Amino acid sequence: MEAPARDFAQSGLKGEIVPRYRRAAVAAVALSVLALASTAVSAQALTGSTSVGSKGSSVSLGYYGGELTDIWPGADVYEGARATAMMVGMGDSSYFRVRLSGLHESAAGKSYGAHLHVGPCGIRNPDDPATVTVGGHYNTSPLIPGTTLPSVVSNKTEVWLNFDVNSDGTARDMASVQFVPTPGDNGERSITFHETTTVSRPVEGGPAVGSAGNKLACLPFKIKANAR
Repeated sequence: MEAPARDFAQSGLKGEIVPRYRRAAVAAVALSVLALASTAVSAQALTGSTSVGSKGSSVSLGYYGGELTDIWPGADVYEGARATAMMVGMGDSSYFRVRLSGLHESAAGKSYGAHLHVGPCGIRNPDDPATVTVGGHYNTSPLIPGTTLPSVVSNKTEVWLNFDVNSDGTARDMASVQFVPTPGDNGERSITFHETTTVSRPVEGGPAVGSAGNKLACLPFKIKANAR
């Protein structure tokens, strides 16, 4: 039973509950958009001019559907795989969904990580011009003074997706963050797929937080912002 309006108004939790319900409402709308997006005939239907909500709202959309780009010189579980990736950014939050199919049978029962990266998928590797790579993680935290390193690496400052592979070679995951990625040059970003799950907490002598092993494959992820 809902509490009487006077009790809620008098409660000291009012300032906490209202934002919580607002975030939940925004999340519900975004998930509905993602559901509708999954039935779109083409990427153009998603990345074209779109408005959601009332005047003054803003929406950013990202979409990709197709084969993954191989960026690892050796064989890996992503070879021949396909993916659908979607993003809805509303207000100060973003919601991502990635679906994979055609993963190698050796991946069944294992877990892998993926992240949103800056720049396009498949740029020329400066350390080895015969290969391609991707930029670093998209990160919203300030840089450590005098370096090009972000000050905070976590699932609150970056977009992390971790998925478990099914026996039929499919996998999926969703993520939400309290920021909206900017489109970058020509709207180009990438989602990059790694060889392990993402390290979420520091371990003495272990890999860095946010890492997930080698970069094996990527997909181009073009983000379009539409402000009304």
